[in-house]
Amino acid sequence: MGNRVTLQGFGDHQRARRLSLGTIKDRARIVRQVQAFSGGYPWEPAWNLAMFDRWSAMLADSVATTTMRGYQGDLALYLTYLSDPAYEWPQVCMERFGTFTGFALRDLNSVRHSQEYMGQPSGNRPLTRPEIKLFFGQMDPEIKRLRAAGHKGALAAARDLAMFTTMYGWGLRRRETARLETHDWRRQAKLPEFGDYAGLAVRWGKAAGAGQPPKRRMVISVWPWAVRTVQLYMEHVRPLFYADRDDDSVMFPTERDEVISERAVNQRFQHWREIGKLPESLGPHCLRHTYVTRLIEAGYDGQFVTEQVGHSHAATTAIYTALSSDFKNLKVREFLDAAESIQLAAVFALAEAEADMDDDFSEQPAGEPVSAAGRPRRT
Repeated sequence: MGNRVTLQGFGDHQRARRLSLGTIKDRARIVRQVQAFSGGYPWEPAWNLAMFDRWSAMLADSVATTTMRGYQGDLALYLTYLSDPAYEWPQVCMERFGTFTGFALRDLNSVRHSQEYMGQPSGNRPLTRPEIKLFFGQMDPEIKRLRAAGHKGALAAARDLAMFTTMYGWGLRRRETARLETHDWRRQAKLPEFGDYAGLAVRWGKAAGAGQPPKRRMVISVWPWAVRTVQLYMEHVRPLFYADRDDDSVMFPTERDEVISERAVNQRFQHWREIGKLPESLGPHCLRHTYVTRLIEAGYDGQFVTEQVGHSHAATTAIYTALSSDFKNLKVREFLDAAESIQLAAVFALAEAEADMDDDFSEQPAGEPVSAAGRPRRT
């Protein structure tokens, strides 16, 4: 009873700060899980340092580091609220239950967060050019094979080609891609060659903070081949999903008349990754890393790239960038060639100057005095 009242107060505390109901429910769920694990209430001695360590250790092998830190952060917010004298819960607990213990959640035994990015470097990396070529190059032959065999998977495969091209060509996250709708595409007056696909309004970007609404951004199209692939999909493939039903504007529908889920995006990427025999560590988010890297290699301004992918700080974009060895070698070659050109130009200029001096000297009458610089002296 007491825990339910404190959770209700905690919910009101968060709603007053305009956090979403989903975020509030998730935080309450973590509190209830820890309560069940400890066998006691937050104000009882069962909530101590050893209990918190056991709970964290239990989760350590089953959840990602970012997830663990999120759980610990949710619990810390609840305990901070509960121990705030302004809400008088310590006094209430002492009066009603006769106890109010200190709390064990401290920086000492929680996951540290030293930077914005906490992903796994081995997995979330840009694909190399051969890997990109293999990943996308295998799709068209496979689509043709499935179509020739009359396999129902041909339609889903054709959708996958457009879906992963969109992820790569516009640097999108999984949720951003899965929730796209056809009316999210925009014209741009200064990019008439891209027609209806010159810009993409992303409505489901990563929120700025817990409980905040999704961030929106406009991504400008930069690659003609990506625009052409999406255009072909919209004209010839997507209408087949709606042959016997009304169009609901979903960009990447499933054959079951549903919006494709983030989990399904993972599964479809794994399907094509396995066909291409690519490393198991690669996931769909690698396409976003690849997008950032290719833009930087192409010479686009860093701030433009940061805005394209919706990062708050350029430092985060830098984490996504891993310039290829070919690109690095090319830049070194360009620098060496430029330096050599400067040196050659200096040598040629010196040679021309010396030739002019020789000509001047040879044109002087015999016996006329000449200065050390090769010029005739005035007498």
